[in-house]
Amino acid sequence: MPRDDDRLPLQRLHVRLLKSEVPRVDGALEDRRKLNSYELRGGLGFAGRLYVAPTSQAPPPWLEFVQTGITAGLRELTNRTNAAVLIVRRRSRIFAFTFGHGRHLLRGSALVSDFGVRAALNGLQHNSLRSVDSFTVEEQAVHRRSQASRASGIEVFGLDVGRDILRAVTGSPRSDVPLHALSGGESTLSISARVNFASLGPLCDELLSLYRKRIYKEHFGWVDNIRQVRDSRLQEDLDNLLLQDLQRERHRDAYLAPPESIDWAKIDGFTYTRRREPKEVELSIEHYLSTVERTVLDIEQLKRDRVFVYSDGLPQPTAWPVYKCLVFEHAQDQRRLILVNGTWFEVNRDFAAEIRQTIARFPIAQVNLPAVQRGTDGRFEPEAGYNHRVGNQQPETAVLDGKTARCRTAATGIEPCDLLTGNHELIHVKHRKGGSSALSHLFAQARVATEALVGDEGYRREVRALLRELRPGWEERIPVGRPSTSTYWVVLAILGAKKEHPGEELPFFSQLNLARTGEALLNLGFRFGVYGVRTANTVTGGAG
Repeated sequence: MPRDDDRLPLQRLHVRLLKSEVPRVDGALEDRRKLNSYELRGGLGFAGRLYVAPTSQAPPPWLEFVQTGITAGLRELTNRTNAAVLIVRRRSRIFAFTFGHGRHLLRGSALVSDFGVRAALNGLQHNSLRSVDSFTVEEQAVHRRSQASRASGIEVFGLDVGRDILRAVTGSPRSDVPLHALSGGESTLSISARVNFASLGPLCDELLSLYRKRIYKEHFGWVDNIRQVRDSRLQEDLDNLLLQDLQRERHRDAYLAPPESIDWAKIDGFTYTRRREPKEVELSIEHYLSTVERTVLDIEQLKRDRVFVYSDGLPQPTAWPVYKCLVFEHAQDQRRLILVNGTWFEVNRDFAAEIRQTIARFPIAQVNLPAVQRGTDGRFEPEAGYNHRVGNQQPETAVLDGKTARCRTAATGIEPCDLLTGNHELIHVKHRKGGSSALSHLFAQARVATEALVGDEGYRREVRALLRELRPGWEERIPVGRPSTSTYWVVLAILGAKKEHPGEELPFFSQLNLARTGEALLNLGFRFGVYGVRTANTVTGGAG
């Protein structure tokens, strides 16, 4: 693409790249029958067509409400919706330029899913970032948008480069990139460039070249720690494993989570394609599966079926494909494969091996904890019941489960630990069966509580008061002044995990959190260990 021509207008464009296996320009469209089609003039250096949806007009959803409070009619208020997509074939590849609401005309499965973010990373100055969108995958997909007041490097945005998946990035183009603004999010590349219609061909060449570069590896190589699965055969095999999991009677690993950021304060509820009432307050894989015949369920049905989210009294819900809401993790040999947002990701083998090696180096804590009990009904005793049973069996162990102390840097009270022994063992307890969300809570609790113990005298005084209430004299286990960290053990006790290798079978993101937590506590000077609490033989009756 030639350098800027100041005589040309500055045009804002939203560009998507079609997969190479899409043979026709109309193969990108969701439904071409409802669209008006226009031929392009000749001599442009590229072929294609413009597709335009009929304009629709409707009153805004709040009109009926405000109309009841005024005397005159608001007849002039309407929302006008326009949508168009220009599809261009340039040499061997096809591009889609969308206008207005044109993105809704495209078939998502026809698009290269990382075109936008990868091209942006290759074209941006690494220290010019203004906005970063990411999500963290655990028991829930946690979406984040971070914005900086001035151009910054990636370190300003607080990403965990080990477990955050980059969704979108905005910054300034490098001096050798002939663009004025550059922003990439998943399949969409948004640019500002001085172009006219005839220069769209060279622009396509430039953007395809930008996507294919590997410049991003110098400053953003960590994005490959978790990368998209592109092998169609592997995707098919993984989808089959997902179906096998969904067809199980119980103990499924898959679950549903919103595929994008939502304002939970405005959510009225969720429904499904064959169950529009009653609205459910939470997404549930069990609720969805109760609406289908699991034995004949296939991937196409998961992609056709919808999760409907009702928001803020709006008459029409937002709809997501069920497949896009599914989160599923599969371990295969040395590989970790994760389905999230309708896309399969593979954790980099070296990165996964590094995390496993870190966990393997953590010592097995030498603490005296009894086995966790399980009833004939298969239910484990609850954590609180287990902790209090330990306290009853070991009179010198203080049970702090459910008790909190205030810290000046935290918005809510912090639980110091679940069990504090006379040997200065700060033990944090959590069921393995609770999934990665519960384990992440365990690791976060241990890290936050331990950092508060080191850095906040007011917090230490409140912990001492809690211990004094349990038994006078126990407060001496926590000093008023900064503690000698090497005299304390911080122990993560995982109920139902292997005693020999308690972190071995955890979900990958739980392993990652465990590794990061252990390293942080060791850096503070604490002794740190993990302990797997074995399961006792089944006892008579329920366990809790």
